[in-house]
Amino acid sequence: MFDFLLYSIKSGLCLTIFYGFYKLVLAKETHVKRNRFFLLFAVLFSILLPLISFSFEHEQMAKASQFVWEFENSIEEQFIVENTNSTKPLILDLNFWLILFYTLGICLVLGRLINNLISIFKIIKANEVIRHGDLNLVCLKEVQSPYSFFNYVFLNPSILSKTQNKQILLHESIHSKQLHSIDLLIIELVKSIFWFNPIIYLFKRDLLEVHEYCADRACVKKEQNKIDYQQCLLQHMESKMNLNLTSAFNSSLTLKRIKMIKKSNTSVLAHLKLILIIPVLIISMLSFDYTELKPNNSEAEVLVTESNYMSPIKPSAEVRVTSTYGKRMHPIKKKMLFHKGIDIAAPKGTPIYAIADGLVKKRQDNHVEGKAYGRFLIIEHEKGVASLYSQMNSYAVKLGEKVNRGDIIGYVGTSGISTGPHLHFEIKKNGKNIDPAELIDFSRL
Repeated sequence: MFDFLLYSIKSGLCLTIFYGFYKLVLAKETHVKRNRFFLLFAVLFSILLPLISFSFEHEQMAKASQFVWEFENSIEEQFIVENTNSTKPLILDLNFWLILFYTLGICLVLGRLINNLISIFKIIKANEVIRHGDLNLVCLKEVQSPYSFFNYVFLNPSILSKTQNKQILLHESIHSKQLHSIDLLIIELVKSIFWFNPIIYLFKRDLLEVHEYCADRACVKKEQNKIDYQQCLLQHMESKMNLNLTSAFNSSLTLKRIKMIKKSNTSVLAHLKLILIIPVLIISMLSFDYTELKPNNSEAEVLVTESNYMSPIKPSAEVRVTSTYGKRMHPIKKKMLFHKGIDIAAPKGTPIYAIADGLVKKRQDNHVEGKAYGRFLIIEHEKGVASLYSQMNSYAVKLGEKVNRGDIIGYVGTSGISTGPHLHFEIKKNGKNIDPAELIDFSRL
């Protein structure tokens, strides 16, 4: 759930940047078709951008993160001593409630979308449908504003004059030909995922405005009579339209539409303003997980040797290695099991150090005291190397924090399954466990 929250924040930031650019630079211009495609591009780009990695080393780093995926089936998990005579209460943590709340929101928005679709098809089925060129006219009995959904136009012909009928059909045919209903379906589906983000509702509102501007300008261009068309808009100002998936001939934005019709055409040179989107895109990309791409030169590549790494605990009279990498007799289960790391006994509260520069990729904040790894950190380093520090008493770093070689990252404890204060330490290279002694000299401990 944390990963999705982080993704939502990044996507929301990107949406905010694009929306601010649109309102400040593009919204007041008459290039309405361009504005339509910009809004759609901004929404889709903002969804995809946080999912893109900008580093050639991403694959190696993903392999190093396999510490996380193997946790549930780790050897340490098998060492839990269970009391079969007692029943354990179900722990409903914050993560559960967040997922439940988010899922309910999705169900609500999708339910409303499905209900609107069903309502549209019920209206089509319940009323007379007349074929008119490329359009299907659904003759309504109620007094309400005309609206359209794909090539279906819903209107009450008895309340319209011949001129109004012609103008409305032309207007709705523009909605149909320009596939505005597809835009609305896309924005509704995106809204179902990001229902909690107010920016997506602003995008929908402005996209609906742009749809009406597109249809209005096409009608005026074809009819060459702005006055009659504006009068037709004003006569239908009081009518209402309730379905979110339809394009209405009028709505509360009628006065804005009239002002847009009266505007002089914006110069073609105004398209050059789109060049300003380049720094916006760069800012958006740099806001996310961008890491510098380094040339892949095997001769210049830094070798992974013990000189690059330091011991996670500094030597002292009270520090000693109690268990090495490989098969051993487990102190609790009393059977031979493979030990994937090295155990270093030390007094509780002894500082634990980062063995090399890296990024804190995992911090276990929901551990169960006395079980498995307890509190643990995973730090990703260069060249596909990752290190795991477990049984910690407390942390000194945050998730996502960059650390340098020798930084204190936490303190020794007994938070997992343990016979005494110690650090259980593991190293992976390209996703596979290796003996930490291959990289670090523990002989002085």
